[in-house]
Amino acid sequence: MSKLIVIGGGYNGGDFDKELETTIRGFIQNDKPKVIFIPYASRDFIDNYRSFREIYEGLGCVVDLLEPGKESTLPHADLIYIGRGWTIPLIKTLKDTNAIHFLNQALENGAIVAGFSAGAHSLFSQAGSNEEEIGYTIVEGLGFVQGCIMSHYNYQDRAESFHQLLKKHKIEIGIGLEDHTMLIIEDETARLYSSKEDSKVYEIKQSDSVINIQPLSNHFSINKGKNESL
Repeated sequence: MSKLIVIGGGYNGGDFDKELETTIRGFIQNDKPKVIFIPYASRDFIDNYRSFREIYEGLGCVVDLLEPGKESTLPHADLIYIGRGWTIPLIKTLKDTNAIHFLNQALENGAIVAGFSAGAHSLFSQAGSNEEEIGYTIVEGLGFVQGCIMSHYNYQDRAESFHQLLKKHKIEIGIGLEDHTMLIIEDETARLYSSKEDSKVYEIKQSDSVINIQPLSNHFSINKGKNESL
């Protein structure tokens, strides 16, 4: 069964949390799984990709970096991992390269599609994101999952900016993922995993400009979207 995994962040926000990555690897039954890393959110991804490759090769995986024009390899992967960076250029490149079509095929084949930070944003229908030359804004994602999220929610400036965006755009409910947390989404159910006891995922409800924040339970219902390319 295919899974979507959204990761709020790791160490120092953008560095990988090996416990989260090892947990993701544990979902794959193959002894030598094929993993493809999508770097389209960042122009400066080499060091980040090297760290990723070191972790997953150490976990017995074959790791490849996706290059534009090679998107047809995606349906053959066991794990597709969308990396950190800026959400807007990530979405644009995924659309321009027809990667969305192949992501859908991969999911139909039972692959896991995971997103870290901007990659997590891309999997939802909307996200609160801090974008280059724009600042904090609501961005439209790919809609594999319905809802509005923000990664790195443990940083006060990000949390406060997300609250203001929810009010401004009259979005009733948002989800804030702190670093060291991830949601594992299958069918219409999300399961919370955290590598740190004090790292949580929050539901933020906005009504009449009043914000109410509550930690989410370990299991909760969530609406899987119908991506426009399905």
